[in-house]
Amino acid sequence: MHPLVSLRRIYPAVVDNVVFSCRTRTSMRLMSATMLLKSPTRNKDIKLSDVFVNRNPRNLEELGLAWKPQGWAFQYPRKDYYNKLVFERTNRHTSGRIVHWTGKTIVTASTQEWAIRQHLYSCTDVSTAANIGRVLAHRCLECGITHVFYDEEPLHAKSEKMQAFLKAIREGQVQLEEPVVDSLKALPGINYDKPNRYAEPKKWKEDYQID
Repeated sequence: MHPLVSLRRIYPAVVDNVVFSCRTRTSMRLMSATMLLKSPTRNKDIKLSDVFVNRNPRNLEELGLAWKPQGWAFQYPRKDYYNKLVFERTNRHTSGRIVHWTGKTIVTASTQEWAIRQHLYSCTDVSTAANIGRVLAHRCLECGITHVFYDEEPLHAKSEKMQAFLKAIREGQVQLEEPVVDSLKALPGINYDKPNRYAEPKKWKEDYQID
């Protein structure tokens, strides 16, 4: 005999109430869903704005419109970047990070994190450098960083770990060069050494004399 039939014989009211309550709840849910679909929405009269404001503070840097520090001509290390890619190795750990030109670390990935370390055999081999690059590239894309500055050095070409790290960064869709900054065609202000102003055609003006 089916257990439900036996329960109905012993406790008919309880079993029937449970089945009835389940059917009632299901029917009520279906009725409420259909009523919502048929009823007019409150947002039908709302119009979307044509102007989109991106509140990401690094949006202008990604577009190449923000001011970029230039540094000195022969300065080392270079300072003409927005976000710099740094790869660090020690006797115990391997890490990679993205450093802003202000000196603050934006994104980092290291074997000191247990979430990364527990999946690695070693913290200092070539495969570790490649995996750190994959994790760092994924975190950069999540933060909206698609271009970074990489200061290539002659010793990096001989390092197998460095090459594996850079290969993983490239495969993660992060470019190792930043967009070119658009220079202003007209410099604002007045040239106090000469009577004419910056980036203006040499035409007669009543307020100043032209050379």
